[in-house]
Amino acid sequence: MNKHDLKYPITVNGATISSVTIRRPNGGDMVAIGDQVAELMKFYSSNAKASQEYVLAEAAAKLSGTGTDLEAIAAKMTPPTSAVFSAMVDIASRLAGLGEAAAELDVTDLQDIAGKALNTGEAPGRGRVETGDA
Repeated sequence: MNKHDLKYPITVNGATISSVTIRRPNGGDMVAIGDQVAELMKFYSSNAKASQEYVLAEAAAKLSGTGTDLEAIAAKMTPPTSAVFSAMVDIASRLAGLGEAAAELDVTDLQDIAGKALNTGEAPGRGRVETGDA
C-alpha cells in the first residue's frame, strides 16, 4: 500500500479527504480495470520516446548554449484524450477506494494516483511462486 497526500484535497459527504491509500491491483481488479490500464499504458508508451527526446535536447541545448526546436519535439507528443482521463478515474476509483468521488480529484492528483497505482516497481515476468516447502 502506498499513501498519497492530495495536493488538492476534496470534500466527500461533508468530509475533507487530504490523502488516500493506493493498494496494489489484484486479479479481480485487473479484470475490472484491465481495459483502462491498457489505454493508459498505450498513452504513456506513445509519449515516452518524445519525452525522452525532449529532455535530452533541452539538456544538450543548455550545455552547448545553442538553441533547439523543443516545440517540434513537443509536437510529437500525444495529448491525453477523454478515454485516458476516464481510465485514470476508473483506476483511482478502484485502487484508492474512492468510488465515484475519484471524478472529483484535481487532474494533478488524478495523474499521480493513476501513475502510482500502475507502478508496482517490479519487472514483468519476474514473479515466482513459493509454496513454503523447503
